[in-house]
Amino acid sequence: MLLLLSTSTSYLAQAVVIPSAFAKDGTTSATSPTATLLACLKPLGSKVLTSSSSKYNDERYGFDLRYTYKPQVIVMAASASDVQTAVKCATASKVAVAPRSGGHSFEGYSIGGQDGSLVIDLTGLNRVSVSASGVAKVGAGMRLGPLYLELFNQGGWTLNAGTCPSVGVGGHTLGGGFGLLGRKHGLLIDSVLIMEVVNANGELLTVSATSNPDLFYALRGAGGGSYGVVTQFTYQAVKPTSTVTSYTYDWDIKDYQGVLRSYVDFQVKASRDVGVEMNVGPDGLEMYGLFEGTKSQQAAALKEFLDNAPKPKSSDIREGRHIDAQLRFSYIAGDPKDINALALTGKNKPGDSRYTKGKSLVYPEPLKDSTIALLGKWGSITPKGSTANYIIVDIWGGAVSDVSADATAFIHRDAHSVFEFVSEWNEDPNAKPGIKDCTACLKWMDDMYAEFLTDFTANYGPVRGYQNYIDMEIPNWQDAYYGQALSKLKQIKKATDPGNTFRFPQSIPLP
Repeated sequence: MLLLLSTSTSYLAQAVVIPSAFAKDGTTSATSPTATLLACLKPLGSKVLTSSSSKYNDERYGFDLRYTYKPQVIVMAASASDVQTAVKCATASKVAVAPRSGGHSFEGYSIGGQDGSLVIDLTGLNRVSVSASGVAKVGAGMRLGPLYLELFNQGGWTLNAGTCPSVGVGGHTLGGGFGLLGRKHGLLIDSVLIMEVVNANGELLTVSATSNPDLFYALRGAGGGSYGVVTQFTYQAVKPTSTVTSYTYDWDIKDYQGVLRSYVDFQVKASRDVGVEMNVGPDGLEMYGLFEGTKSQQAAALKEFLDNAPKPKSSDIREGRHIDAQLRFSYIAGDPKDINALALTGKNKPGDSRYTKGKSLVYPEPLKDSTIALLGKWGSITPKGSTANYIIVDIWGGAVSDVSADATAFIHRDAHSVFEFVSEWNEDPNAKPGIKDCTACLKWMDDMYAEFLTDFTANYGPVRGYQNYIDMEIPNWQDAYYGQALSKLKQIKKATDPGNTFRFPQSIPLP
């Protein structure tokens, strides 16, 4: 496997891993660091799980079962007070804290990214309340599918967030949060009004534009586990149009050049009501998205693109409610028709694999022909053992770029498009953790990404990546994710977490 240069090693040297002090029978020495930590956590009772707990292995893993790190302790928090207790104990014991909202970190950071962390699982913080004006208070343990359902049931609201129903709102928000409403309503961080945050001292802070404004800046774009544990978000929810049109268009992979050139050129002129993604893979190209309006209005909005692109081999265009479109693109296993499937209860499970590897690149300008050629080349290859491999090309712009690049820690405001590179294997929805990696899948990813990096640095400038698709191997990760914001982010880190309680291999380092 090709290993790409990464400055993440400069932070790895700072990480403090406290080894487990458990004996083989699960007991601890009375004077061990683990015994001290557990004594501190004792008021939380059965919410505290250790390797000797019967529920430990059930709760140990994140979504991607490739990662088998062993947390020293898992706290199944049911309230902000539980989080405060856990953080105070971790800080006193010098144990790294890993907040876990949905557990979808691409590198397993929601379970620490290393052995010995204290994982704070936020699943129990899942209440949602929406005011008549659409001010939504959302517990940080909510997942996007159930959240969309709750927002709909409480007044027909929604949020400008992503499509994957099992993703936790915490990490998704704090890393930026782009979705099919992003071109009209911006990133999810742009809808955040207030956050409740437990800092390294265990204090519950109110964070907003007027209260702890430096932390408000840092959390919106660089907040995924580096500064504290967000226990609740307050958003300004979005009221979608009464009728939306969801759509898919499909082409053979051989048509990639004409389709992608038309798609890329369309971004500059596209209405903000057009939310769209392009999936490039061995089965062909699929463009899918939402338009806030009727079928006839959607047809007019996409006419220039469709006139210039090769004729699609198939299409599926549907009018309906916004919630129906959210269900359509959530790809819940079993293709359910009932919006209640978004709650992810019973047999309704996310359809994506529990074994995956992802990377990203953020393009600041329209794609060159050389980049489009790489999309066609690598998108057409199926590695042996892969159940799915594809490149998603998201068109950004619109409301994302309305916010100044220095207003939040999210630096990619000028993004023209964002690529998500994905390889998946093992489609079993009940897959077990720790299965051997798909070697050919990872080789496809590494060889492909190396060519894209060469093309990127030759044509677009310094490498940029989307922090919600975090990647240990991206070159110069601190600059790629945070750029000009990094110096300020380090100073805020020093002011709010001088003991580096909130740490993982790619957390914001101390200056």
